[in-house]
Amino acid sequence: MRAVLSTRFLMAFIVAIAAVYALYSSLTWPFRTALFPRVIGFPLLVLSIVEMLLCVTNVEGDRVGHAVDFEMTTDVDPAVALKRTFAICSWILGFLALILGIGFTLAVPLFVFLYLRLAGKEGWALTLSLTILAWLTMEGLFNRLLHLPFPQGWLFSLLA
Repeated sequence: MRAVLSTRFLMAFIVAIAAVYALYSSLTWPFRTALFPRVIGFPLLVLSIVEMLLCVTNVEGDRVGHAVDFEMTTDVDPAVALKRTFAICSWILGFLALILGIGFTLAVPLFVFLYLRLAGKEGWALTLSLTILAWLTMEGLFNRLLHLPFPQGWLFSLLA
């Protein structure tokens, strides 16, 4: 009999433990607070249990996959790669600063707009339509439909 404790099984087991912990922790929380861990935790637990069962029953058989040879791209100049890495890290840090400064509800559409126009160099039609879609998602879905308002940013907290 084949050993059950493969790396796939161990990873699925760790994910299942994390899902159980999240679900157990959220039992005493108010409904709105516990909604996110429960919505994510239940499917995560079910899928990790299915993965463990697939590993134990060996449904897929002992397949030998091709070895993956990971190699950094050699056709990009290291200076260009460093510049691109710095640029994307700056965008991420800028997004975090926007979230802290003006709050999630306004930061997401503003970030989408700025990123598409400045970094993506997209046209006005696509930029504005995706920005409106981002705002509708943040305001319509999270705030109005799910009643999960995000906290105000530091700037609005200071002005209030």
